This record gives sequence, structure tokens and C-alpha cells, in this order.
Amino acid sequence: MLPQLALLLSLVVSADETALSQLKYTGAMVPVKEDGNPAVKKFTLTLQPLPGGDGQLVWTLEETGRGSWTWLDHFGRWTPTRRASEGANDSNIGPALLYEREDGKSIVPLIAPHFTGGAKLETGAAWNEDRLDCKVIGEGERAGRACWEIEIRSPYGHKRTLFVEKATGSLVVAVRETVFIGQGQEHKLNFELTEAKDLAANDAVQTAAALDQWLKLRETLAWKLRSGKTELAAEQITALKAELPKLLETAAVGPLASVAAAADADAKGQKNRAGAVAALREASLGKALGKFTLQDIAGKPVTEETLAGKVVVLHLWEYRDTPLEEPYGQTGYLDYLFRRRSEAGVLVFGVTVADQIEDEQIKRTTASSARKLKAFMNLSYPILVDDGELLKRLGDPRQGGGKLPLFIVIGKDGKIAEYHAGMYDVKTNEGLAELDAVIGKSLAAE
Repeated sequence: MLPQLALLLSLVVSADETALSQLKYTGAMVPVKEDGNPAVKKFTLTLQPLPGGDGQLVWTLEETGRGSWTWLDHFGRWTPTRRASEGANDSNIGPALLYEREDGKSIVPLIAPHFTGGAKLETGAAWNEDRLDCKVIGEGERAGRACWEIEIRSPYGHKRTLFVEKATGSLVVAVRETVFIGQGQEHKLNFELTEAKDLAANDAVQTAAALDQWLKLRETLAWKLRSGKTELAAEQITALKAELPKLLETAAVGPLASVAAAADADAKGQKNRAGAVAALREASLGKALGKFTLQDIAGKPVTEETLAGKVVVLHLWEYRDTPLEEPYGQTGYLDYLFRRRSEAGVLVFGVTVADQIEDEQIKRTTASSARKLKAFMNLSYPILVDDGELLKRLGDPRQGGGKLPLFIVIGKDGKIAEYHAGMYDVKTNEGLAELDAVIGKSLAAE
């Protein structure tokens, strides 16, 4: 039988079940061509087998530079499968980097560092699997271990190079991978084993118990993996504050320690941010919008007189077409709400927020980007351009550590009836139900 490159990971270095190995890899991902961003994506991947001998792992990931998931996306239970498309569900998602490009973000999965083969590895051995040509091209040393160097090529060129430990014939000590993301930009993804330590069976049992509790916390928070969200809602922060103290001790040692530290720091930061944004909201509610003049992306002026006697929704956001990132999808739900409520006299305005808008080039670029997004999403509501003054007057949530978008509802009396920083929770069949309820209440007010 020919050797097979399987993404199955047992990580059992010793046949003795009391000597499972915890492996730590460090690596980086860099573009082949300079893209103007000097930041380097660096990461640390820690893997530890769970008791039972069925190949399940606990994995944790730490990453810096070029974007990052939240700590809630940095751990999991994983049964690596032969193909990445198998087992891709919330209960079996393996580690992946979040890589920020100039024109967007990409999810870059990491392979499981284990090689299995039915034939003897030796220099010159070659085989084909899944339309990939594999060949042992020589020997080398990585991380102080004698390795076979295996080159894997696709019909388009180099795919990856693996350095497999000769002593075990299975442990991948280092990976050199070619990755294409975005519009075909070539990147190099490299990682190498930096630490391996034997664990007592009891350590694995304790880690498994801790993992169960951390996964339960994620379920309690109703956190959708890889959603791109970075902020917790108020009720999620409350739940986190209640549950986290009990969990921190469970992860004091072992691979989940880094997750626990990040969770503790984030909980404190989320609490502070929530408090600051709540103060901005309190200061805005009931406040008259006052006089203002903005132009829409076609150059047509809009003033406070345009809004007189109407219920108005202002959706302040970047409104850019590239990189195309959430919450751009929510604009479709907002447009649906506008179409349904317009007959009742409700006005909706998108407001693209751009600094230095007095610069003519920036002004043209901002308007052009908003026009492209408007066309792409087929939005029927107008989009205005703000130089930041209106946002500042309303209360910029970024000043309190929050994020855009900002939803403002203005009642028929010209006063602010709602201030909501961040994305609304959206259900497919209900859309922006929470925002729609505020609008309905404002319409009913005398």
C-alpha cells in the first residue's frame, strides 16, 4: 500500500498510555510580494490528545499581527479527518488563522502535523494521492530531530513540504506551505515544533474535564464560531462574568491556560467598553438632533428640515465596498425594513463615516466606494457622507472602545429615541426585529 498523507493526529509518541505528548508549534505567515503592510502574522498552536484513544484533541491557538479571532475562537475539540471538508461543524472545527489582507480577510486552516504511511519512507520514494504528487527528496534536521523531507506538489506547483521525524515515521516536525488567498496572492505559511512534553494520563483527564466546561461556556454565550464578531452583547457579558470565575481555576495549567488569560482580560475590557458605550447612549437619548447639513453620495444636500415630523433611522458605518466585511450583510435587512416602513413615513439614511473628508481625493474615493456597495447590495435608501462631526455629536462609540455601526432612531419630535452601537442580532425570518420594534414605538408616539 502506498504511503498516505492523512490529516489524522494521534500524537501518541509512546505506546504507554501514561505518556501522551503535548505538542507546541510556532509559525508565521507572510506574503511573497510586499503589500505595504509590515505586520507579520505569527502564531502558536498547542495540541494535546484527549483520553480514550479515539484521536480526539484539544487545540488552542494564539495569534498576533494581520488580524485575529477572539479567544472564543481560539480553542476547541477536534477529530482531524482525512479531508478538511469532512467534519466541518461547530463541534469539530480545527485550528485556523484569521489573516487580514489589504482587501479583506481570509480563513487559513492549519493541517494536523501527523503523517501516516503504509510503505517505507526512504529517499526517492514517490507516490500520488488525491492528485498530489508526493516525494521523499532527502533527509534533514529540524528542531534537533532527524527528519525525512517530503515534497508535495499539486498540478499548479508547490503545495507543502513536510519534515517527518525518522524515529517515529509519523510526527511532522515542520511544515513549509504555499498558500494562495484573496485574488490569488501567494503567501508562505511555515510552522515548526518548538516544544514536546510527556503528560501523565491524569493530566489528560483534567484537561478533558476543563475543555468540557469551556465548551459549555461558549454554548451558554451562544457564540457562533468564526462569525467575525469581536464584541459581546450586554447579556453575554453578564453571563461571562457569572461563569468565568469558576472556569479560570480549571485552566490554570495545561493548553487552556492561554485561553483563560485572554478570556479574563477580555471580560474586564468588555465590561469597561460596555460601561463607556452605555454612558454615551444615556447622554444621547432624548437629545434633539439639531441643525446639520450633509450631502448624499450624488451631491444632494440633506438637512434637518428633510427629517422634520418623520421617524428617521441613521445607520452610521464605513459603507465601503472593499474589503467587503460584516456588517455589510445587515444593510440588506435594513433596506428591507426601509421598504416595508417607508409608506408609514419612515426615513432611513446610511451615513458613511470618513475622516479627512475635506480632502477632495478622499471625498471622491469615499463616495465611490459607497456607491459600489449600494449597487452591490441593491440598496434603495440614500447614503450620506459625514466628516465625523455628526458622529461626534451623536456620541462616537469608538471613543469608549466600542465599534461601528451605530444605529440612531429619531422620533417625530426630532429627539433621539434610540442609540445602539454595534450589530443587531439578526434572525433570518425576523430580520432587524429589535430595531423595527423601536421604530413602531416611535411611530405610535404622539
